[in-house]
Amino acid sequence: MRLKKLVISAMSAVLFSGVAMAQNGGLGPFNNSNYSAISAKAAQAQGDPVNVNVNLFLGWTGAWDTVVMKQANILEKWLPKGSKVEWKRNLQGPPVITDLLANKQNIAYLGDNPAIVSTTKTSIAPLKIVGFNMISMGRMCGVLLVRSDAPKFNSPEEVFKWLQDKKVAVPKGSCADRTGQEMMRKAGIKVDWNYNQAEVIVTSLEAKKIDAAVVYEPSASNAVENGFGRYALSGAYYKLLDADAIIMRQDFIQNNRPAAVAWLKANIEALYFMKEKPIDTVNLIKKEIPELTRENIWQAFYGQMPSDTGALPIVNNAVMTITPSARELSANVFSFLKALNVVQGELASDAIDASVVTQAFKELGLDPEKALFELRGGLPKDNPFKKNDLKKI
Repeated sequence: MRLKKLVISAMSAVLFSGVAMAQNGGLGPFNNSNYSAISAKAAQAQGDPVNVNVNLFLGWTGAWDTVVMKQANILEKWLPKGSKVEWKRNLQGPPVITDLLANKQNIAYLGDNPAIVSTTKTSIAPLKIVGFNMISMGRMCGVLLVRSDAPKFNSPEEVFKWLQDKKVAVPKGSCADRTGQEMMRKAGIKVDWNYNQAEVIVTSLEAKKIDAAVVYEPSASNAVENGFGRYALSGAYYKLLDADAIIMRQDFIQNNRPAAVAWLKANIEALYFMKEKPIDTVNLIKKEIPELTRENIWQAFYGQMPSDTGALPIVNNAVMTITPSARELSANVFSFLKALNVVQGELASDAIDASVVTQAFKELGLDPEKALFELRGGLPKDNPFKKNDLKKI
């Protein structure tokens, strides 16, 4: 009997742990490592030097690890000696896919929607998802804003009641498009969708041309910081996941496998850098995006949304490897796109190539069955860049 009680208690603990994980936004289990441990293993990969062409999408926090890889000179420590990296600034979505297919890029960072679309172009060139660098529960790409003069809401139900038939803007085809539509579907309301780029949507909020918007970061926190809009709801309210994916051309992997593995190792180092060195990270990103304030950059990546929006304390998960959550998200994204006739058939079994990241994890002594870490966000009062002594850096 005592053994039975112990077994039941153990099962309850596991179940409780899973519930807590879902409630706080974490997507574990996680590896137990750190920046120093990964950085100490840096060594240039063997093989011929490679020329890497990759996009630098500055308007999306899900790809900000590329900024750290570039600005902190991390790639030079891992890629074969003599390798060169050419960054194409601000490319996103369709232009990136076009470049990949034309062999003008061999690696890319894309939000979950365009990432899945890219894997369906096999008749032109096989493109593979080799990792999900970051997955959040509504924090990166599921941010619902309302215009600054909207009424005060006391509950999500009041938000949705007010939104009925209102003008809601979203970047078409983006992960925000998917999370926004899912929010409204689950709430059972209809809105007047307006499609535009995230930067235009922010100015439309300022001009009161729209009532609300679903956008990704840092556009969301930029609008809030400037008083153009207010946080109203997080995709976490409906447990909606969003992600950034790493895409590689299949021929790049086949012809340059040591470099492909090395690239992911460098990315892993960059992610641990971001976790442990937030002030340095913000300053590196500021170099690439001078138009954003450091306060805005910190809030977009490290800051929590208000708790009354349904947001959770874990703002992001550095995943990299292909976890069950990553596969489930991929299937859900494909289903969403299929319903819109953007893709047909089924998600190809080889659309995701886990072999490269699995090799990177094992060579670094990491468990490829586990994500890297979860990132607990800070409250506005924790933002170090509200202090004058940091603003001058």
